Amino acid sequence: MKFLSTLRQDLKKTVGNYCFLICVLLTAGLCFTAIAYSNEEKGISVTVLDAILYKSRAEMLSDSSYSLAHIFSTASTGYLPMFLPMIAAFPFIPNFCSERNSGLIRMTIFRTGKYRYYFSKFLSAMIGGGMAVALGCGLYCGVSSFFFPLPESYPVNMELVNMGLATIPTNSICITIALKTLLGGFCAGAVSTLLAFFFAAFVRNRYLIVCLPFMITYMYSSLLDKIVYGYYDDFSEAGFEKAQFLMAFYPSEVLSGWNYTHKSNYIAAMIIFNVALVVAALTAFIVIMNKRTDLGE
Repeated sequence: MKFLSTLRQDLKKTVGNYCFLICVLLTAGLCFTAIAYSNEEKGISVTVLDAILYKSRAEMLSDSSYSLAHIFSTASTGYLPMFLPMIAAFPFIPNFCSERNSGLIRMTIFRTGKYRYYFSKFLSAMIGGGMAVALGCGLYCGVSSFFFPLPESYPVNMELVNMGLATIPTNSICITIALKTLLGGFCAGAVSTLLAFFFAAFVRNRYLIVCLPFMITYMYSSLLDKIVYGYYDDFSEAGFEKAQFLMAFYPSEVLSGWNYTHKSNYIAAMIIFNVALVVAALTAFIVIMNKRTDLGE
């Protein structure tokens, strides 16, 4: 019960500050940079925001790419995955840095105990980041609902349906996709706080704590891109399967992977990879904090 009380207080600090609201709004704004329609032959791409501002209802009804179900599923295809390691840390980092830089951390640890403090901060950071990103995705879905047509508004090609190449769209699919988007947003927000949480153990500058995860995630994704594209360039079935499997190790996959159908080993690899990140970040934070004689002050 003491731990739950400490966690509740830390969550209040994380969710109750203005940085949490900033994270929600930034997440929603970045979702609107997702591509709603693209035509590679003509070199045309239309973002969700462009579609809202410049496309008429008739134009949207002429292409199923503007279906509300598709719009919901594209939330993770814009600039959100790139900046998520930065904005997901907004709710947690300012309060933690203020607590440490003011010297209050020493008194807090004496009162709660080291490990209750560590676990409480860890969970409040993950839950706060996950909630903020999930609410931002929810805000995106809510606003989009007022502008884009429902799936049943589009004609159905029964020939393709009879051949098993298409399905009859229903409006209820929007709810399913929206829930998967919220789930992906929460998981991605929670996992994206891990690097910032780790750096908070030994870095005092809050701006470095927020920016370093962005740089490391970008470099890691670029390195993984080279490996994946190398397998694709083999033009072999084995290379293609390896490339598809490695996609599970992208930081952004926990955000978008729930909206697509993958092999079971892909989902398992994605979950194991992210659980390993959680354990590694928490372990590293505890080890570093225990090595410090100043209790992190």
